[in-house]
Amino acid sequence: MWNCMGISNCLSIVCVLLTVWTEVSQSSGYFELQLIAVQNANGELSDGDCCDGERNTQDLRCSSDECDTYFRVCLKEYQTDVTTTGLCIYGTGSTNVIGGNSFQFKSAKNNQNRNNDGGKIVIPFQFAWPVSYTLIVEAWDWDNGTHSSSGEDLLIERSVRKERINPGDDRQTIQYNGLTASFEYSIRVRCDENYYGSKCNKLCRPRNDWHGHYVCDQFGNRGCMEGWMGTYCTTAICKQGCNLLQGVCSAPGECTCTYGWQGPFCDNCLPYPGCVHGTCVKPWQCTCEKNWGGLLCEKDLNYCGTNKPCKNGGTCMNTEPDEYNCACPDGYSGKNCEIAEHACVSNPCANGGTCHEVPSGFECHCPAGWAGPTCAKDTDECASNPCAQGGTCIDMENGFECLCLPQWAGKTCQIDVNECMGKPCLNAYSCKNLIGGYHCACFRGWAGQNCDISQNSCASGPCRNGGRCHTLLDSFMCECPHGYTGTTCEVQSNPCSPNPCQNQAQCHSLMDDFYCACSDDFEGKTCSELKDHCKTNPCEGPSHQQSLVVPSVLIPVIDSCTVAVATNGTQEGVWHISSNVCGPHGRCISQPAGNFTCSCEPGFTGTYCHENINDCVPPPCKNGGTCIDGISSFKCFCPDGWEGTLCDMDVNECSRNPCKNGGRCVNLLNHFYCQCQDNWKGKTCHSRESQCDSSTCSNGGTCFDHGDTFRCTCLSGWVGSTCNTAKNSTCDSNPCENGGTCVGGGDAYTCICKDGWEGPTCAHNANDCNPQPCYNGGVCVDGVNWFRCECAPGFAGPDCRINIDECQSSPCAYGSTCVDEINSFLCVCPLGRAGPHCQELIGIGKACRYSGLQFPHGSRWEEECNTCQCVNGIVRCSKVRCGRRPCLLQRGGAGPDSSAPCPRGQECVEHQFLTCFAKPCHQWGVCSTPDPPPPLHTQCEPNSGYLDNSCARITLIFNRDKVPQGTTVENICSELRYLPIAQTLAKDCTLLILCDLSYSNSDAVEVAMDGQEQNGDRGQIQEAASAIVGALSKRHNSTVMLAVVEVKVETQVMPQSVDHLVPVLCVVFSVLWIFCIVVCVWWTRKRKKERERESALEDSTVNNQLEPLRVSLPQHKDNRGKDIQHECKKLMNPPDRTCDGAEGDEEEDGEEEELRRGGMELDKFSTQKCSLAGAQDKVMGKGGVICTTHSAPVKPPHRTAYSPKDNRCKNLNAANVSEDVKDHYV
Repeated sequence: MWNCMGISNCLSIVCVLLTVWTEVSQSSGYFELQLIAVQNANGELSDGDCCDGERNTQDLRCSSDECDTYFRVCLKEYQTDVTTTGLCIYGTGSTNVIGGNSFQFKSAKNNQNRNNDGGKIVIPFQFAWPVSYTLIVEAWDWDNGTHSSSGEDLLIERSVRKERINPGDDRQTIQYNGLTASFEYSIRVRCDENYYGSKCNKLCRPRNDWHGHYVCDQFGNRGCMEGWMGTYCTTAICKQGCNLLQGVCSAPGECTCTYGWQGPFCDNCLPYPGCVHGTCVKPWQCTCEKNWGGLLCEKDLNYCGTNKPCKNGGTCMNTEPDEYNCACPDGYSGKNCEIAEHACVSNPCANGGTCHEVPSGFECHCPAGWAGPTCAKDTDECASNPCAQGGTCIDMENGFECLCLPQWAGKTCQIDVNECMGKPCLNAYSCKNLIGGYHCACFRGWAGQNCDISQNSCASGPCRNGGRCHTLLDSFMCECPHGYTGTTCEVQSNPCSPNPCQNQAQCHSLMDDFYCACSDDFEGKTCSELKDHCKTNPCEGPSHQQSLVVPSVLIPVIDSCTVAVATNGTQEGVWHISSNVCGPHGRCISQPAGNFTCSCEPGFTGTYCHENINDCVPPPCKNGGTCIDGISSFKCFCPDGWEGTLCDMDVNECSRNPCKNGGRCVNLLNHFYCQCQDNWKGKTCHSRESQCDSSTCSNGGTCFDHGDTFRCTCLSGWVGSTCNTAKNSTCDSNPCENGGTCVGGGDAYTCICKDGWEGPTCAHNANDCNPQPCYNGGVCVDGVNWFRCECAPGFAGPDCRINIDECQSSPCAYGSTCVDEINSFLCVCPLGRAGPHCQELIGIGKACRYSGLQFPHGSRWEEECNTCQCVNGIVRCSKVRCGRRPCLLQRGGAGPDSSAPCPRGQECVEHQFLTCFAKPCHQWGVCSTPDPPPPLHTQCEPNSGYLDNSCARITLIFNRDKVPQGTTVENICSELRYLPIAQTLAKDCTLLILCDLSYSNSDAVEVAMDGQEQNGDRGQIQEAASAIVGALSKRHNSTVMLAVVEVKVETQVMPQSVDHLVPVLCVVFSVLWIFCIVVCVWWTRKRKKERERESALEDSTVNNQLEPLRVSLPQHKDNRGKDIQHECKKLMNPPDRTCDGAEGDEEEDGEEEELRRGGMELDKFSTQKCSLAGAQDKVMGKGGVICTTHSAPVKPPHRTAYSPKDNRCKNLNAANVSEDVKDHYV
């Protein structure tokens, strides 16, 4: 049926396939068709012939032999005009012979989502599902030889359908009624595992490795696992509070510090190694503390103040680090003035004291009223409490004074004053003086201490509501009208009788009314309504003030497990409630330091008593029963055929008497058998015609009548004589996760989950953090059937309701008073002190006037988003541009909401340009100002992309689910401006913070920070951005800022600073090196030449000793004569000259002989060689001595005392020498 119809048809098919495959590179799924029922009453084919056999000639019905029915399915592209021939592009499928003329699949009809292999055809595909399709379903008769198998002779019926279907679990049921047969079936398209989307082309495979840490939701979207973030969840979320500029992490919860930083959050710099008394702001600094100096801050600059070495009143002066001098008073000496010479010379005793010298110095004998080493201390005469009868003692110089009560007098208030002298009694017989008082004897009708009160008690009209007053002795009586009672007729007739209060509340009568004292769980006029405790929570909308003030902070905490709430139902006026940290199955036991332990009820264990002890271990149920764990108990779910507490009793299926018409029941395992009588047939002996009916075979089995018995052909997965026993239970694959118990049979199951898990397969962890159990901004960490509160700074306890007292460590010095606050403290400093710990000595200064108020010297106060301080009459404030403050508009004519009030003198007005971040925001406005806000002259704006040396951008990405409703961008910006770190950063320069919605991310807010007046210092704006990020990363009580999940910082990359010193030094050093190299080369070459000359001299000397002396012929006689005279003058001029006689007499004789041979007469010259210390080379010529001089420096000759034997150059002109020949001596 599916053969090709031509080349054009094949080309169109190829084009469709290419279109499908190019749409997506990866996709997978399958098309599923499930038959429900088939009806072919006559057992005919589509052409009218019988499937098998012949027609009956009488009723024209086909013979009893039924059709052997099977189905074929063709799935192809959507066709407007459907052709039943051609290729099935999307796929084909078929079944085996699944029935006769008429049959049905009951399980598929009753529960279409159950797995049933009978009548099911699955066509897988590996392309993007195109949604539109054409489906051809055909019923065929298996050829039994009665018909030819060619063409469509064996076709029973054909159904053609063209529709659209999206992937999903739900099935579409289709009823087809044809001319020959009708059948009902259902279809659906499902994506394979890890494929999602309307076309099954979205691939999402969960992973937890180096390439990603995520799971997939039902739409195929990636969801990062806890502790990971990013597109592919490859970026670890560092430890909360970790400074991301100075710390990194490769796994969630880590905080690994970069070089130069330390601390759990990498926010503490490392000082320079060896730094003793110094601190750092950046790594490797050593900024000395007060009074310390030196490279490592190890030198004490105030040795005098630290050690106070000078004694006996000596004045210490710091001279150098760790050095000092003592200026001693008269009479003392020594390095520390410890030596007493004449101690009393300087009159050290004050106030008239007498000085006496002693070996250790002096002693002062003080007059009365003075004490101390130098009589400088005034004696406190009031220390002995001399004033009696409650008098107040005032210490004076050498005495005291008592301020007595009016009835006492005297120096020590011991004399009783006669009060009757002042006649205090008005209407009395007499006045009697008493000790410490007096007594008046009053006339009749008068009373009081002074007899000034009339005893006519009715004079003041005490009776109310028209009551008549009657005077009695020392009292009165009211005669009340009808309907009133009480001492003064103030109570209406008892409105509490009968008691109108419900739920056991006590009734109290009031004037014209009554009051019901309700218990803590009820409210209303008559205590008839169940109290909603959440209505008492004043938190309404998100605002700057509300996010920082948590009402539960005001609840007094008794211990780690109990808190006290005000109530009218107890005598003490409080109601103690449990923090409920141990859950419903445990009792909290308080431990020191905010800790606790849980005492569990029987059947439970774990830190929070959250784990139910498994009573199904070891398994108590028998015969395949399933054990369900309870609380200190268990329950067995028995399989079919068994019952009892432990599934150890066989169920008697005959107890219901299923056999009819006298049949005898035989009990079997999970079944019964009826032995029928009198030709009755059927499973229950109910029919005389057939053994089969619709209820004979269970679970879709097909019944066949075999005369005296029947046989059931069961579907896949079922066995038994009536198909009543599942072959493989659906629980065999352990579908229940996380310890859940599977209960089921056949193709259905149910998971009974352990506490803390939920879902069809117990795969989802139940959220124990809903509703939020943590107070005061604590973060709830959900566990399996437990939770843990990670408290914000300043709070502790299992549910973060304990406010930590920061004053316990006594941080305030110099007698100041510590006031505990949330995660901080406030020191109320004495006069002359200031600073966070009152550690700064500011002395006495002028007060400041600011905004019409006077502030003392050294005091601090808040001015909108800035902090101000008074310093000797000058007000110094931080420079944060606060902008117009957001506020809540009036509601129904009432005043502005107290959670966001405006400063005094301003009112909340509407503003049409507020940007809403989490709707609704219509209730927000801004506080009016008398003067228009100053214009902003800056290019540093959000979403502008502008960056410079003083501009930085911060992107805050929020979790929308955690952002409170009614939050505006202006609220977020106000939160940033009011951060304490912003005030610190704006101490010296103006800080401008602007915010706007991000153009690229709807869940983000762009923040621009402009650090104006920074003089081009690029580092300051980077430090400011880092400080803001660090403040946001730490846990706080701001509801809005707790929703921040990611922070991005952008600053301008700082180029390296141009420093001319480094290149200049490099040039200098380079020149020096070149010069050194040139000198070394020159010196090396010089030394080499000297060594060559010395070597040549030595060779020449040897040659002169061995070669006969030859006198040169007369050549250049003029020059030689001049040279000889010049050289001899040089030798004769010094008073002392030397002649080298080192050669010996033999050498001299040899030279004379040689000269004689040359024809020279030297009568008066004794030939000796003049030594020039290696500076000459002697060359013997024929007829004379020629001395040649080299360019090397000449060493001075070694001269000896004058000798008459030295005839060199003596009387040279008178020598008998030839005119043509002269001797040369150099």
